[in-house]
Amino acid sequence: MNKDRKKLLFYVRYTLSVIGVLLLLSSIFELIRISRSDELSSSVQSPTLVSHRVLFLCSYNSLYFTYNDQIEGLKETLYPNGIEFDVIYMDTKKYGSEHDIDMFYTFLKDRLKKDNGYEAVLLGDDDAVKFALKYQDELFKDLPMVFFGVNDENFAEEAAKNPMMTGFYEMDYLSDCIDLAVALFPERKELVALHDNSAAGIADEEIFYSLDLEYPGYKFTDINSALLTQDELVEALQGISSDDAVLLYMTCYSDCEGKTYSVLDRTNTVVKYADVPIIRNYSGGREQGVLGGVYMDFRHQCRDAALIIVDILENGADISDYALDLDTPSKSVFSYPLMQKYGISKKQLPISTEYIGEPENLFTYYSKVLPAAVMIVTALLILIVTSNMAVSQQRIDNEQLKRSKEDLEKSRNRLKYQADHDELSDLLNRRAIVDTLARKVKSGDKYAIVMVDIDGFKDVNENYGHSMADYIIKYLSKELKEMSERGNWLTGRYGGDEFIIMIPNVNLDTDSEEVIQILEAFRKPIVVGEETILLSASIGVSNSNFENLPEQHIINAEIAMYEAKNMGRNTVFIYADEMQLRLREESRLKNLVIEAFDRDQFYILYQPKVETLTGKVVGFEALVRAEFIQEGPGVFIPIVEKNGWVTRLGRIVTEKVIKQLAVWKAQGKELLPVSINFSSKQVNDLGYVSFLSDLLKEYDIPAKYIEIEITESLLLEKSIQSDRLFAELKGLGIRILMDDFGTGYSSLGYLIYVPVDEIKLDKSLVDNYLVPEKDGFIGDVIKLVHDINKTIIIEGVEEEWQFKRLCDFQADAVQGYYFSKPLDPSSAIDFQVEID
Repeated sequence: MNKDRKKLLFYVRYTLSVIGVLLLLSSIFELIRISRSDELSSSVQSPTLVSHRVLFLCSYNSLYFTYNDQIEGLKETLYPNGIEFDVIYMDTKKYGSEHDIDMFYTFLKDRLKKDNGYEAVLLGDDDAVKFALKYQDELFKDLPMVFFGVNDENFAEEAAKNPMMTGFYEMDYLSDCIDLAVALFPERKELVALHDNSAAGIADEEIFYSLDLEYPGYKFTDINSALLTQDELVEALQGISSDDAVLLYMTCYSDCEGKTYSVLDRTNTVVKYADVPIIRNYSGGREQGVLGGVYMDFRHQCRDAALIIVDILENGADISDYALDLDTPSKSVFSYPLMQKYGISKKQLPISTEYIGEPENLFTYYSKVLPAAVMIVTALLILIVTSNMAVSQQRIDNEQLKRSKEDLEKSRNRLKYQADHDELSDLLNRRAIVDTLARKVKSGDKYAIVMVDIDGFKDVNENYGHSMADYIIKYLSKELKEMSERGNWLTGRYGGDEFIIMIPNVNLDTDSEEVIQILEAFRKPIVVGEETILLSASIGVSNSNFENLPEQHIINAEIAMYEAKNMGRNTVFIYADEMQLRLREESRLKNLVIEAFDRDQFYILYQPKVETLTGKVVGFEALVRAEFIQEGPGVFIPIVEKNGWVTRLGRIVTEKVIKQLAVWKAQGKELLPVSINFSSKQVNDLGYVSFLSDLLKEYDIPAKYIEIEITESLLLEKSIQSDRLFAELKGLGIRILMDDFGTGYSSLGYLIYVPVDEIKLDKSLVDNYLVPEKDGFIGDVIKLVHDINKTIIIEGVEEEWQFKRLCDFQADAVQGYYFSKPLDPSSAIDFQVEID
């Protein structure tokens, strides 16, 4: 009976299985039939009659990198709604002068007389909006206007106040691109911005430098293509450090010769000569060698703009009901082959990232062809297997389910561990330790945050390779982990060669046992095969004050660590509130310097140089000052140098001096040579000599009235750029002076070979040696300079007896407060020396 019952159950189960399979197959055929039917019905649509016409006034031409996306976005919305549009190109990227705009106005006015059936206007980019506002009453009266692609937020807001106009602001995703660059390449500490002087290029530059304080330890520099020829741009790109830099490729389509390059042309140049990862905050270039980046979705923005046009023309909506849109979605697009080159995984990029050049695998190919079929076949197999194993496999299935749950739990724990720990060091990663500190440590707890950075770790990478560097990180991490376990510390890897430690229940000073223990761990020689590596570490400590949260103490410890590095490395620095005050003061001064650049607040004073033989003024030194910066150049010049603005300030000073010479000349004054200080950091301004030459020609000033003061360090560096600079200055007829002689290496021997015409003896030597029983040294220096056929000027002369003594020594000229402090231009040119 049981046998018959089992047999009956078998046939029932088998019959039901067959029926289930047949029903499932029938469902598949039915889905395919419905799918084909839908495809046929969707492919044959009723024609849409054209009921409206609009004008798209485009600032650029059809080859501009955003144009195709914008056109596709407009088509997707306008065409299905029976709205066609005509495109008229202003092409202001090439033809943007007032004359060009007037010519375009004449052309458009004539065209609209012949064809004026437009019911609305679309405006692409800033120049089209400006044109529409200027000629609204004459050309577009009572027409609703919708703009997009405007990257000046203030201008967009002002334009949207027009009752017949609204639109979309073009967001800049440069900060997102910098975040990606720092996250993808933590070992590269130099960010180089490539831009020009267009509105977008200047906006990009300002945003770029506004972000540098958010990345301590990173060097922010830029290349302005508008100041360079094509060859000079190539030279600048080749000069970017291939091991330590990331290039931010922004708006840079013009050069100093007035030429405008296409995106294709400029991208080919950048990719060919910049041997570094290239991040771009605009579309285009990924197929040519740009790694990737985040940029605004122009197609999406134009679809939204077209929707407003449809609502107005089809539904009678009022354009004034639409406010300015300040938020357009972004796109993240990366080159898959370049990701492979730089070892970047998809996990490091935003989940919505699109990949160019990613090879298709079999699964991807077939998933596009029959995605539903794979799922259904899999379900059939599972159904058949499950039906045949129904009762007899129940116990096995339960056991497997139990094991699966256990494996899943282990997998979850493993994934969580991997997410919280650095793969190389097996310590908590940066995110995890910051989150843990925020979660576990309270503001009232007593503890110390220690930030440790390996000194000169970049040299280990360069001299021994990444494998050795990885071994050292693992070795030191193991040491820290053992110390942490003994002391109940919380330790993590904060960056490439940085570690963060939380030591509970203590406040530390420089000779605390814990600090010494950490220092010794990093100083201990590391033996790897036949190599012995000696390292040191810079340590910053922030002690809890029962007020600030752990996040602030992490920042404080990092600030203290950088202070330890500035003190010479291999040392410890304890954070104090005065450091924060100093940083705030530096930030205040930086803002004043930026304001001085933006508002042209730099001005020049002129300190006379007096000839000892005749007592006459024989020239001036140009000294830059800034309005509203009371601290003087000794304070704001270091700010300029630190932020990479030396080239910009150097050109401002040069132009102001030459303009002043032209003013004196127009006034009939006798011209005298003016010396301009040239920083060693200006040597990378490859177009400086051409800039100087053009100014001399423009204002008709002979080259003999300009002298360039350089420092010893620029001579001793002996680079290709410095040799080229000296040769070009000499070729132009410019005299070269060596400033501050006596403060550096000060070897008279090498002066025989360097291309300087005059030596300026620094005030420090005057103060130390122009005194009784020592002044013979000054006389010897003057005689030696004369023996090598060079002239010498003495700085810092403040007393009459100093001047007379220097006359005895036959110094050529002197400069200092004994004769005059730096003077304004009108006082300087009329200044005369009165000698008793």
